[in-house]
Amino acid sequence: MKSEQVFDLESQRVLLQDMNIRLKQQFQIEHQILPKLEQARSYKSKTNSTYQNTLISGKHRRLTVLGILITIPFLLVSVFSGDLTSSFVTSDNDVMKSGYVIQNLKGDVIDTFHSWNIPMERTLYINIVNPNVIDNDKVQIVKDAILSEKTVLLDDSLFHKAIPGSQSTYFLGWSGALKQASQTPTKFTIPTSFSITEGSTNGDIAIILSTLESPDGYSGFTRSTVENNQILKSTITIYKVDQLSSAELETIIRHEFGHAVGLIHSSDPYDLMHPTIETNYPFISNCDISAITHLYDGNANDKAVCEI
Repeated sequence: MKSEQVFDLESQRVLLQDMNIRLKQQFQIEHQILPKLEQARSYKSKTNSTYQNTLISGKHRRLTVLGILITIPFLLVSVFSGDLTSSFVTSDNDVMKSGYVIQNLKGDVIDTFHSWNIPMERTLYINIVNPNVIDNDKVQIVKDAILSEKTVLLDDSLFHKAIPGSQSTYFLGWSGALKQASQTPTKFTIPTSFSITEGSTNGDIAIILSTLESPDGYSGFTRSTVENNQILKSTITIYKVDQLSSAELETIIRHEFGHAVGLIHSSDPYDLMHPTIETNYPFISNCDISAITHLYDGNANDKAVCEI
């Protein structure tokens, strides 16, 4: 198709050159006979009228040629534009969408709430109040989102943090993330030991699995009881739990448990603790870990700025 268009343009160029030569010759002839026609004007009005028509027709032809000459660059632009456009079309003819990202040079921010104030090596007891509303595999997913110490290495470009090639470690469970955070000395002890039981409302953190819909449209909600600037108890409620996929349940538990240990929300749309979870990689980031160490170093109701 492209070669045919180029050939057609070349043909038009040759034709236009030929037309220009012939018009130039005609103009010279007309210029030579103009004095004679002017002299004969009073005697041959018909000839004069014919000349005027010829001259005007010549102008029209020149304007037409000029119009074609002006059109050619636009035809060339059209050819290249077509090539550029095709590069943005997928094989199934769906137009690809593009976007841009604004990077905050000061770093992303995670708001902190209050911390637990527990003795060193004190175990936090977690109870899944009504595990019978989901199958055993999903109960295990809830436990893994809290107790897992597994990590995954991901390219930073997936989170629009850096150019492809640099990587960061993300935690699949809060136990591993909090143990990593505890490597930094802090004013208050960071919880690192957890015990999960089923079927009771007792304990430090209760997880309620509800089949009802939240009146406020939440997928999960965490309420913490605070006294003297320390968390005494947290209750996590997961809504419409019977309709959630395993991946959705895991993500919501992971997010809500971040609230239970004292974090609020992140300004980074790609972070697990963002109020609306849109990332394809909802894992615990270094930014979340930095916010934990900031909070447990005595910075309640503050903002933890993450390094870029």
